[in-house]
This record gives sequence, C-alpha cells and structure tokens, in this order.
Amino acid sequence: MRRLLTRLTEHGYILAVLAIVVSTAIFLPGRAHFAESQWALLYLLIVVLVAGASGTGPAILAAVLAFFAWDFFFLPPYHTLQVRDAKDWLALGAFLVVGVVMGIQTGRLREREARAVAREREAALLNRLSANLVSQTTTQSMAETVLRETVESLGAASATLFVADGSGLRSFCASPPSEHADAATEDTAEWVFSHGQPVGLPGTGSAQAEPDAPSGGAVRALGNAGGVFLPLRSPSGVTGVLTVETRRDGRPYNDADGRLLASLANLVALFLERQRLQSTATQAEASREADRLKSSLLSSVSHELKTPLAALTATVSNLLESDVAWDERSVRDELRAIVADITRLNNSIGALLDLSRLEARAWEPRREPNDLADVVAASLDTLPAHQRPRVQTVLAEDLPPLDIDFVQWVRVLQNLFENALLYAGEESPIRVGAQTTARGTRIWVEDEGPGIPADEQEAVFEKFYRGRLTGARAPSGTGLGLAITREIVRAHGGTILVEDASPHGARVVIVLPPQPQSEEPA
Repeated sequence: MRRLLTRLTEHGYILAVLAIVVSTAIFLPGRAHFAESQWALLYLLIVVLVAGASGTGPAILAAVLAFFAWDFFFLPPYHTLQVRDAKDWLALGAFLVVGVVMGIQTGRLREREARAVAREREAALLNRLSANLVSQTTTQSMAETVLRETVESLGAASATLFVADGSGLRSFCASPPSEHADAATEDTAEWVFSHGQPVGLPGTGSAQAEPDAPSGGAVRALGNAGGVFLPLRSPSGVTGVLTVETRRDGRPYNDADGRLLASLANLVALFLERQRLQSTATQAEASREADRLKSSLLSSVSHELKTPLAALTATVSNLLESDVAWDERSVRDELRAIVADITRLNNSIGALLDLSRLEARAWEPRREPNDLADVVAASLDTLPAHQRPRVQTVLAEDLPPLDIDFVQWVRVLQNLFENALLYAGEESPIRVGAQTTARGTRIWVEDEGPGIPADEQEAVFEKFYRGRLTGARAPSGTGLGLAITREIVRAHGGTILVEDASPHGARVVIVLPPQPQSEEPA
C-alpha cells in the first residue's frame, strides 16, 4: 500500500483524477442527507490533500474536476451541467477560484518543503563527504567513498570515476565494482573529457549531447549511453569524468539531483587537484632534499678527496725536486705520509661506495653463526697497533653465536671503535661489551669523552652529519661511518641508539633480536 501511494504521489495528475473519482463515489450516497454547499467544503479538502501530496499542477486539475463533479452530481438538476438557481453559478465560480487558489498555495508550500528537504539532504551528503574526504589520503579510498554514497543517495544503477593519466582517460573505480566499463559509456566519457561539457545533467540543456558531435554543434540522442556524465574541472584543466547511470527504478533525475551531482563532481575535482598539488610539493621537497644532500656530498667529498690529493701532490713534488738532497730516512717519512694520504683517500671512497650499496640493497648480509669475540678481534686488527691496547672487552661468557654477516659487522665495530677513539681523549680507554637480554643481544661501545648532546643523539646517524664538537676534537671526515653502521644494523633487524655513559662519555648501543636456536646435527 505504501509503495502504491508513493507511485501515485509521483504521478500527481493520476492521483488528482483518482481522488476526485473516489471521493465522488463516496459522497453520492449522502447526497440526500446534506446541503448542496457542504459538498464544496469536502471537495476543497480533497483539493488541499492533492496539492500537499503532488504539487500545484495536480491541485489545479483536482479543483477543476471537483468543480464539474459538484455541478454534475450535487447541484440540481442532477447529471447535467445546468443549475436550477442562478445563485449556484456564483457559488460554483467562487468554489473554482477558491479551489485553484488553495491548490496553488498549498502546492507551492509542498514544493518549497520538497526543495528544502532536497537541499537539506544535499547539504548533509556534501558535509558528510567533505568530512570523509579530508581524512582520505588516497584517490582509491576517495573514489570508493564518493561512488558508494552517490549510488545509495540517488538510487543509481552504478557510478564510475574516470581519471586522466599520461595515456588518456581510464576507468579508475566503479560502484558496484566492475572490471570493464560499457563501450558506449567509455565513448561518452571520452567526449565529455575532451570537450569539458556535461552530458545528461538536468537543467543544463545538455541532456542529449552527441559524443561524436563537434563542440557547440547540434544536440542529438546519446545512442546507447544513458545517465549523467560530468567533467571534473580544476585549475589545471579537466582531470577526469564522473559518470552516474540512470536510476534502478527508471525515474529521471531532477534539477535538485543535478545540483547534487555537480557538487559531487566539484568535490572530486578538488580532491584530485589537492592530490596533484601534494605530489608536486612532495617532488619539490624531494628535489630540495636531493640538492641539499648533493651540496653536502660535494662539500664533504671535495674536501675529503682534495685534501689527501693536495698532500700527495705536494709530497711527490718535494721528492722530485732536484735541488734538495734527500736521505733515506727522510724519503721513508715522506713515503709513509703518501701511504697515509692514500689510505685516507681510499677510506673516503670506500665509505661512499658502501653506503650507496647499502641504500640500494646491493650489499645484502650473508648471515652465518659467528662468535662475537671473533668479530671484535677482527675489528681490532683494523686499528693502528698503538691504539689497540686502549680497547677493553667485556663480553658475557654465555653469549650465543650471532646470525650475522661477519664482514659487515667487522665494519660496524671498526666504525664504532674509530669514533670512540677520536673522542675519548689521548689515553682514555674505550670498552666494548655484550650480553643476552629478554629483548635479544645487547652490544655496546662506550668512551669517556665529552659525550653527545641529547639533541644530536639521533642526528649523528644521518649522512654527512658532524657534531658541534667534531671540529675541536677530531680531524675532518666524511660523516658516513655511523650512517653505514645504522644501515647494516637495520639490515640485520636490529636497532642502534646513543646513551649517556657514567660518569661522562657516550655509549652506542646495538640491540639485535633474539637469535634462532641452532639445531645439533644428528
């Protein structure tokens, strides 16, 4: 019954005819019991009800039909359009005027109420979508949200979002999900995208734009494509097309629906433009960061490479001078200086190459069970002979073998030892220790130097970063040692951090996850 009333309300003129016919059939049995003028009041009530249900047009039709029904059935002589008393013409005229006026006024109130409800629904939907789109971070999630809300609110059969890319227009998302769009739909979307004009939008005069017609040309039928096609306009141009198929119940879209769809298209276009601007800003930020790193790299590398090269050039030039008498001891000292400069140059180049390989995942760890004491011993061998006694080892006796890459971890401890020796002072010792905890294996290297300020304890692991105390206590370097160390530790699933040592100094701590239990051979 409710569905029948809804359909009759949508077809207002049919409702007006049925209302007058049914009410007349109900009123006829009481014709002999009530005065002639009383039926006019009842018919006015019917006119008001029709106006409230279907609007102004059906209400006027109901008033005219009621005029003739009252005259034909309830004013003598019955079943004719003539009247016995001339005063009845005045009553009929007044009835018609009052019925039409009441129908118009009531119909307008009903239409205003319908417009207010439609605008309220539109505003609620747009507010809900705006709130959702603010939190959306991807075009896929935005498209799914908008298309689902569009289909549910309008009762559309489906909705599809076409997005422009480098190769043209492509179907990006559909609701309900569909792998391929209809050929006619794709053709119409292509036309809308290329011409920037809507198709099928109520109230725009573009309801039947022909996809093959030139811009501004004749308006003809759409062929097999139906629904509404809206270009997504933004300051950067048309970025896509929003398509909404016809309603599932076959009802056409009205002007309110057209305004809602246009607002939805604007929201989607703004989101796509925001995504484009964010992508541009991200690329610009990445470019600035790359320029900054490039400047740091050039500054650091040029200094680290040019300094030993300049020293090499000067030393070799001195040896080649013929006016200087060189004894064997002096020549050996100069050659040792050359070897030191070459070693420094080789270490700088090696650090750059190692970091590049680690960041590109080209130097993957080859894990094998290794005793940490062997790794510490190999790392000590890389230090100058006079520095090795300064390193004190505090390794737990029950330390299990570590599943690590031996070569990479020799490099890790070598970098930590060299940094600690540079900052610990001339005679201060450094300590390396390890123990097993509930979180895994904890390895540390600490010194008794000035320590690292709290605001630099994270920054020291960045590429090319050199602390404020570096220039005063240590010779220049590339600033890559701790960056390489962190990349190797990360590749092994561990973490690295800096702590304050007691009573003074810095402690670099590495925590490796629990090691897998090795099985004994059968």
